[in-house]
Amino acid sequence: MSENKKTLNKGLDALLGESNQNQRSVKEVGLEKIKPGRFQPRTNFDKEKLEELTASIKKQGVLSPILVRELGLNEYEVIAGERRLRASQMAKLKTIPCLIDQKQDQDALISALIENLQREDLNPVEEARGLDRLKREFGLTQDEVATSTGKARSTIANSLRLLSLPPKVLDMLSAGQIEKGHAKLLASLNPKEAEAAAENIIKNKLSVKDLSKLSGSKKGLKNTSKKHKDSDVLIIEREMSESFGHKVEIEARNKKSGKLNIFYKSSDELETIISKLKN
Repeated sequence: MSENKKTLNKGLDALLGESNQNQRSVKEVGLEKIKPGRFQPRTNFDKEKLEELTASIKKQGVLSPILVRELGLNEYEVIAGERRLRASQMAKLKTIPCLIDQKQDQDALISALIENLQREDLNPVEEARGLDRLKREFGLTQDEVATSTGKARSTIANSLRLLSLPPKVLDMLSAGQIEKGHAKLLASLNPKEAEAAAENIIKNKLSVKDLSKLSGSKKGLKNTSKKHKDSDVLIIEREMSESFGHKVEIEARNKKSGKLNIFYKSSDELETIISKLKN
């Protein structure tokens, strides 16, 4: 196994408890010695749920240790368990049980992502930004990100595509005003079209299915083809895009002939597409 693959797998192994136990220990650590995680993908912490956790900790204490890494002498950083750390601070605790591990930056980000993804604590935007950070900061390909997080390559590609949406639409997605399925469809539009369509989704309470049926209309997605697309074609396009991991468009000239377009945004994506087609 190459050194790169070993590094990719360490984060997952550590989180699942398969790493060398000699590198890990549990002890009570003073809250003032623990820093928030630099690689924490979550940016939104539900205030009500945090208060509920604080009340529980006041009565029962912290039942499960948080995962931290040692930065220096009596200095630690959270990898997983930041909600418990914040709730413990709100509960005025002095110490918190910590599982202490030795991790490099890449391993720390992978573990933080996996912990939150397994708990389904991240909204789609937080997930996409966390995966993008893993890809950019450590120079990983989408295939390597998929390997390190245990997710399908197409899932990684679809998640990263969401970041092409304008900030206003990303805010709507983060707030739960639109769904991830909506966002996948909106990602094929230019920024102004995407914003208008997102506002229409909220105003008219459109489901993902409703949105996929709308084309060539001001109320829905602006059709990129001169001809009106059948709703079945739009659904097939969406399913193919999700399965293949890249945007796919069908241009039917008539009932028997047409053209299939596959879109990419980087040389890395193009190489992946070529590899998939060859196989």
